[in-house]
Amino acid sequence: MRLRFLLASVAFAAFAPAALAGPVSLAPVSFSPEFQTSLDEDIGVSEGEVLREAVTEAVSRALARRGANLGPGGIVVEISILDADPNRPTMRQLSDEPSLDYGRSLSIGGARLSAVLRGADGAVISEVNHRRYNTDINDAASFSFATWSEARRAIRQFAEKVADAYAAAGN
Repeated sequence: MRLRFLLASVAFAAFAPAALAGPVSLAPVSFSPEFQTSLDEDIGVSEGEVLREAVTEAVSRALARRGANLGPGGIVVEISILDADPNRPTMRQLSDEPSLDYGRSLSIGGARLSAVLRGADGAVISEVNHRRYNTDINDAASFSFATWSEARRAIRQFAEKVADAYAAAGN
């Protein structure tokens, strides 16, 4: 009898976070005014959409792993990309500066992001800030040939912090 109760308790505990998780929705990812200017004048507007999609996907996956029910109602997560720098030149940068070479041109990359988690009543539940950039050019060279490799790493780390904040809020 005790063994059956113990097994039932363990099974309930294993599935409780998903069963008790509240709904959460993601507001459209926004850009700081400074980053929007950088997109417009240097990086390329289309790159903003690439980053917006990467943030939305990473945060959605991290929240789902914590048992969040993604959909309307409940907690709203408002995310802003404050800054992002590519490790490789973007298409816009390549067309604007013919001396750049996608395979050989390399720079310090990364991103700075923030999020506000709001309850259904609009009150701030938690705030999350994250910043990660390569520390030097040798560090940047050791990663992939992707344009946004270090920014994507920063985005994944940020997504985990957002999911942790959601879980800490008792959801």
